[in-house]
Amino acid sequence: MKLAELENYNPITIQCHDNPDADALASGFGLYTYFKWKGKEVRLIYLGRNQIRKTNLTMMVKELQIPISYEEDKETEVKGLLITVDCQYGAGNVTCLHADTVAVIDHHHVADQVPLGEIRSNLGSCSTLVWDMMRAEGFCFEKEMKLSTALYYGLFSDTSQFSEIYNPLDMEMRDSLFFDKDLISQFKNSNLSLEEVEIAGLALLGNIYNQTYHYALVRTRPCDPNILGLISDFLLQVDKVDTCVVYHIMPDGIKFSVRSCVKAVRADELAAYLGGDIGSGGGHSEKAGGFIPIEQYRKQDTYISTEDYFTDKLNRYLAEFIENSTL
Repeated sequence: MKLAELENYNPITIQCHDNPDADALASGFGLYTYFKWKGKEVRLIYLGRNQIRKTNLTMMVKELQIPISYEEDKETEVKGLLITVDCQYGAGNVTCLHADTVAVIDHHHVADQVPLGEIRSNLGSCSTLVWDMMRAEGFCFEKEMKLSTALYYGLFSDTSQFSEIYNPLDMEMRDSLFFDKDLISQFKNSNLSLEEVEIAGLALLGNIYNQTYHYALVRTRPCDPNILGLISDFLLQVDKVDTCVVYHIMPDGIKFSVRSCVKAVRADELAAYLGGDIGSGGGHSEKAGGFIPIEQYRKQDTYISTEDYFTDKLNRYLAEFIENSTL
């Protein structure tokens, strides 16, 4: 799909996944800028349980003047075209809005086929995908310093500071964008608040490590969901940890993050397994996450605690993986 194919629609609503990260903000900002350039009536939104409050993300929105708004009404009907960016319509990480026409622009594993969609799961970021699609339509980034800085930081964040770049297109965008180095430095150095450092430190002290299957399980205090991912990334750097799950319990459900550095254990598949029939999960082969509504969790009485739930699920999944890999 090309962006030009979407220019017949008006108005256009661009929706980031709930609790957007830097890549979702950047790629959404890119699409917003493109359709504004084409003279469309366009808005950039997100929904969900949490508003953006992580320091580097609030700074990103403010300094780069990203025109994103938080919508509380889940019953909102979208007129014209709805584009979900850095996520897929109907997935567990994005509030489902009713729309006459839906397009998907994403870089995660394909969940469901959509009539209008551009999904490239081999890319390190959705920012790269949006940049390439805009470039194909003749958009000039040289005078768009704020947008270029956003796209650069989106890729930087989604590839663990460029350490997970493998696709030549990601490298090409990284090396060609003219960005604000001072702002990137500020964003990098504002990734955690003192309170979040305390939350992460206490959570790591209470980690549960399984020597048989080489996984770590950590429960944190309620925090910005992006912190779960940061703790997961840190855990995966431990030499004996191949897989990890970090979670917290909120009033309405259980949010969890999954990481894997074992090729045969896909984080997205494990996340879907952990969510099971009562929740949802998905993402990339190495990084994923999910959510279990608290009402659905309480309906099943197999497990006494969340620790028991995740431990049993992890043991079952990894035991089956090991058994299948030795056949």
